[in-house]
Amino acid sequence: MRKIGFTKFKNTTKEVLPKTYQINDIEHQRKMFCTMINQYLSQESKLNLKNKHIYKYDLLNIFEDKILSFFQFYKLRPEKTQKIQKIYTYDSLVFNQYFKQSKNKKMRYLSSKVCFMQNFKLSPQYEHPAMDIVELIFNGKEVEMMLDLNEIFTRTVYNRIKKEKDKKVSLDIPYIHIDQHGIRTRLHPKWKNVNAKDIKQRDADIKAAFDELKTQNIDQYYLVYPKKDSFKQHIIVEDKSSNELIKMIPYSFTFCNKKEKKRCKK
Repeated sequence: MRKIGFTKFKNTTKEVLPKTYQINDIEHQRKMFCTMINQYLSQESKLNLKNKHIYKYDLLNIFEDKILSFFQFYKLRPEKTQKIQKIYTYDSLVFNQYFKQSKNKKMRYLSSKVCFMQNFKLSPQYEHPAMDIVELIFNGKEVEMMLDLNEIFTRTVYNRIKKEKDKKVSLDIPYIHIDQHGIRTRLHPKWKNVNAKDIKQRDADIKAAFDELKTQNIDQYYLVYPKKDSFKQHIIVEDKSSNELIKMIPYSFTFCNKKEKKRCKK
């Protein structure tokens, strides 16, 4: 299982970020990662992907800055979109526990009168939207976020599928199913390299896909992989014994490279 995210290593933050087609520099890799992570966050706690300046900093800084944005002292002029949030008792305990171990000066100041609890355990019941982020990066004692890349990739593909009235899209990890006009299509995203000139390296995936087509209630099967220089176009694979077809689809993250269009002033 391949994981991505960040971990603390010798007082530094070590980032493990994925690379894909035209997403090679660190800032675009961070943006791609944040795009993926937003799938796990509530509307209030989602990261502002349009703020390109945040990607100059490591992931821990990005997440801690978002957490602090919910506190009134964060800016003299708070963001208009940010509502004042109530902090309930247990949420306050978690924030203090997190702030106490943080290297962020503002966080440490807020928790300066609080003792770090060695036996502290997280609870599944929270009210504050920033807890979405805290739960992802903090286990109650240590700060780390290493997530399954295949699952994150699958959720990202699912959330970017265009929704239509006559189309039902369901997320059934590790698959995505699309039911439309009586046809069921299975998408199976996998974060693996594909070389269009040598697809034998993906023989196990292809064989499993054909087996599922034969034995399960599926009409079409798409294997979805990250787009690479060696894999830019769809590949159709045929099972000669049954004449069934599957497609291997390159998935592009180049939307992370798109620059925001400047609006003309009237």
